[in-house]
Amino acid sequence: MRWKRLLRSIASACGLEGALDRAKRLAAHDPRRLRRAAAFRRLNRGAAAEEIVLRPGFALRIDPRSREPFEHFCFRSPEMAAELDAFLRRMPGRRRLLDVGACHGIFSLAFVHGRPEARALAVEPSPIACEILAGNVARNAPANVEVVQAALGEGSGTIRMRRSWHHLEALGEGQEDDDAVTLPVVSVDDLCAGRGFRPDAVKIDVEGFEHAVLVGAREVLDRDRPVLSLEVHPERLAELGSSTRAVAELLAACRYRASALDGRPLDLGRLTAREGVFRILCLPL
Repeated sequence: MRWKRLLRSIASACGLEGALDRAKRLAAHDPRRLRRAAAFRRLNRGAAAEEIVLRPGFALRIDPRSREPFEHFCFRSPEMAAELDAFLRRMPGRRRLLDVGACHGIFSLAFVHGRPEARALAVEPSPIACEILAGNVARNAPANVEVVQAALGEGSGTIRMRRSWHHLEALGEGQEDDDAVTLPVVSVDDLCAGRGFRPDAVKIDVEGFEHAVLVGAREVLDRDRPVLSLEVHPERLAELGSSTRAVAELLAACRYRASALDGRPLDLGRLTAREGVFRILCLPL
C-alpha cells in the first residue's frame, strides 16, 4: 500500500498523474484479471452479504472490511491470486501452519478449511488487523486457528512500527513517523517453543522485515524443515538495513531451494537482482 502512495506522489511531482491513471485503467483490463473476475462473480451468485466464495467449495463468513483485501486473492491482483493458488496446492498433507503477518487471516483460514486435523498459529502485530482476524476466525468457528498479536524478529527486544492501512511496518534506523508505535519483539523460535508448536509450513508476509524473521527462525528451519511461502520486498529490505542477497544467503545456509509459484526451480542467487516485490516457495533439501 505504501509503495502506491509513493508512486502517486512521484507521478504528481513529475506531472505524470494522467499517465499513471491510464496505466491503472489498462491494468484493470488485464485478461487474467477479467477472467478471474468473471469466475469470481459466478462463484458468488447467491452468496450472503457477509460471505465470500474464494474458490469452488471454499466459502468464508467475513468482516466487511476484509472483502476487498480478500478479493485481491481472487481477481483484483493476478499475482496475489496465484500466490493463494500455489499455497493451496502445497498445503495438503501439512498439518501445522505458522502464519507470520496474518493480516485478516486468509491463509490461516484456507489452511484449516475442511481439515479438523490441521492447526494454524496466526501472528499479526497490528491491533486493527488482529481484531478483524480474530473476528473472521470466530465467524467461521475454526477452533484450530490460534490468533497471536505479536511482532516477530531476530530475538527479544522492541521495534518501532508505522501504520499503513491495517498493517504495521517496521521503521528503519533514522526513519521517523508521527504515528509510530513501539512494540515488543519475539523470535519465531521462542514463540514456537513457548507454545510447543512445530510448524511444517510457514507463510511470511512482513513488508520488508522478512530477513529478521528468518534469522529468528533458524532453530525451527533446521529442526522442523517446514515449507516456506515467502513474500520478498527488496526496497523495504534495503530501508531496514538488509537485502534480498541476505535473504538468499540465509535460505541457502539453511539448505532450502526456491521455486516460482508455478513450481519452476529458481536460482536463489538470481533473486538478488529483483527490484519489485516477488513471491516464492522455498522447499527444504
